[in-house]
Amino acid sequence: MALSVNTNITSLGVQKNLNKASDALSTAMNRLSTGKKINSAKDDAAGMQIANRLGNQVKGLNVAIANAANGTSIAQTAEGAMQESTNTLQRLRELALQAANGDKSDADRVSLQQEFTAKVGELTRIANTTTFGGRNLLDGTFNNVAFQIGANANETISFGMGDTSATALKGSYSEATVNGAALAGISATATGASLSGAKVASGAAQTALQTAGAGVAAGGATININGKDIALTAGDKGAAVAAAINTANAGVTASWDETGGKISLSSPAAINVSGGATAIGIADGKTAAAPATGATTLDAAGAISVNGKAVTWAANATITSVLTSIKTAVGTGGDATIGSDGRIQVKSAGGADVALSNTTAGSLSSLGLSAGTSQAKLTADTSISLNGVEVKFKAGDNTDAIVSSINSASTGATASKNSDGSLALFSKKDIVVADGSAGTGLAALGLTAGSSKATTLETTVSNLSVLTAASSQQAIQALEGAMQQIDSQRSQLGAVQNRFDSTTANLQSISQNSSAAKGRVEDADFSAEAAELTKQQTLQQASTAILAQANQLPSAVLKLLQ
Repeated sequence: MALSVNTNITSLGVQKNLNKASDALSTAMNRLSTGKKINSAKDDAAGMQIANRLGNQVKGLNVAIANAANGTSIAQTAEGAMQESTNTLQRLRELALQAANGDKSDADRVSLQQEFTAKVGELTRIANTTTFGGRNLLDGTFNNVAFQIGANANETISFGMGDTSATALKGSYSEATVNGAALAGISATATGASLSGAKVASGAAQTALQTAGAGVAAGGATININGKDIALTAGDKGAAVAAAINTANAGVTASWDETGGKISLSSPAAINVSGGATAIGIADGKTAAAPATGATTLDAAGAISVNGKAVTWAANATITSVLTSIKTAVGTGGDATIGSDGRIQVKSAGGADVALSNTTAGSLSSLGLSAGTSQAKLTADTSISLNGVEVKFKAGDNTDAIVSSINSASTGATASKNSDGSLALFSKKDIVVADGSAGTGLAALGLTAGSSKATTLETTVSNLSVLTAASSQQAIQALEGAMQQIDSQRSQLGAVQNRFDSTTANLQSISQNSSAAKGRVEDADFSAEAAELTKQQTLQQASTAILAQANQLPSAVLKLLQ
């Protein structure tokens, strides 16, 4: 190599190597300080692109995991509320089952309906107040909501909840009904004791017999009652006349009415008066016993209640007119008569009871009757066929016993008693009614042979009622459908929660592997970079020392010039 002053080739070469060592040392220091081997595009253009793409995916996956967790929380919140709604529906069904039982009175069902109504309102309250982050979940507005569960667009899971309020929960019931007419073979009879007999009042007031009067005319008088002569002393007043008659034991009882001035005779048998009875205001003649003719009068006014209807009579009213009024009060097909034994019988028809009570004290006793209710009963053994099952009834069964016999016969039909005493049959399947082997059952129970087809109707929980046995049966069926509606939604929520769990696990796996791949691309290898740092530091120092020597080479020219 020529010895040159202007161009120091050796120095230039050493400078180049020193620059390379300095650049490599700077790169090593940069990587060691950041922990990344790609700190700019010039470090690795393709690697940087790969690392950024993997970084975007990992960050997107982490957000997707959080989104899936929020979706699970929403589903769990909704399911918790639906569990309480299910509990409420189950309580409603319990109330309906209680109300459907025959031991419940109308008052009992009113009490059950109060709780039933409150629980129905609670269903709607739960639906309207279940929220997550300010959004209603169960009022029908949270529907087909998409949850972003991926790092890329359109990677979603959609779900929603329907309205679970009482007005939106629906169920159906199938029902066949048969309403009977009046029960022709069932009647009630109230029989009284024998009446006291004939009562004969004086034809006119006898002022002479009153306390202030002159009494029996001078010379006295003799009257004949039932073949027995009774002597009356001159001057006897009304009370003394009655006492003389009663002492004579003529088979009659005499009484004196001071206010009216009348003598009255009474007897359980006929009364035959003759021979001067006009002296005390009683006409001669024979009066038959009242039970035989029904022509007896009632001394005092009275008032009674027959099946809730008022029957009244004035003093001296005939028993015939009173019986006519009672017959009218009993109702269609009823009757009120006096038997040959002098007993009054009050009969109902069509399955109605006979309920008697006093409005004025002692009124029923004057008729030989007693207060109370005589239940309507079957007059003869009979039977009917329900859905192919023969149900037998015996004479003396009342309507309640008939209802019980039908309900215990496993015919598939449920019986109840209407407010008018007639029978009602209902079932969720068809009802086939036919006469039994006795051939008299349908007429006796007011039923008609035939088939009643079951129809299926849809209703909402808010429209249900337990005020009657029939409506309670409807509620039992409809509530099952409402619970199935909620169970279906809960099943969907359970499936969605499982999807979210699976998605979260998968996202975590993808995020882990993507992070590992990203690390392999851009993370610095500290052991390798530390070795490189040491290498480049050594080369830099060596290059610096050599450069100093290379820079001294042109000074060798001075030796040649000396």
